[in-house]
Parts: sequence; structure tokens; C-alpha cells
Amino acid sequence: MQKNENRSIEEATERVKKRLSLEKIRSIPKYKDLTSSDYEKLIKDSETIALLILKAFMLKK
Repeated sequence: MQKNENRSIEEATERVKKRLSLEKIRSIPKYKDLTSSDYEKLIKDSETIALLILKAFMLKK
């Protein structure tokens, strides 16, 4: 089950990267100087926040 969850998270991360490419993010003035490594960190941090929100929501029910 853990493998399936990890695969789903990886697939979701790839979909986000396709929708919000580095070039699209750089078009936002706040992120115009974003490096590739900063982009990866931003995506990873966003993923972590989303998972924490989801976990909190699921625990509340």
C-alpha cells in the first residue's frame, strides 16, 4: 500500500511540474530569479504542505 501511495504522490508531483513549469513560475515577478534547485525545493515544500493539510483533514474525520 505504501508503494502505491508513493507512486501516486510522484505522479501528482509530475503533473504539477507539467502545469507549473519553471518558465511559468519565472514569469511571476516574485520568482523571476528562481534557479532549478530552488524550483525543485519549492515543488517539494508545496507537496509537503499539501500532504500535511490532507493528513490533518483526514485525522479530523
